[in-house]
Amino acid sequence: MIGDVRLAAVSNPNPDHPATWAGFFWALLGVGGCLIVVIGAALTVALWSVSDQKKLGNYVLGPVILVIGLVIAGWGFGLW
Repeated sequence: MIGDVRLAAVSNPNPDHPATWAGFFWALLGVGGCLIVVIGAALTVALWSVSDQKKLGNYVLGPVILVIGLVIAGWGFGLW
């Protein structure tokens, strides 16, 4: 019977665990947020130590990117 064939990725005996890609994409968002945190931290250290002319943007840009990365990582890993 061709009409009764089910795919393994679609059929799941546990109703509390749906077979979707949602968990993977949320984890991917969390990992991407962690990468943004690392970039923000590196940018903070680089701008604070390299620049001769201290401007407000040198003090704000790195930490803002770091906080944005923390929010994205927290959202991706389900903390909020």
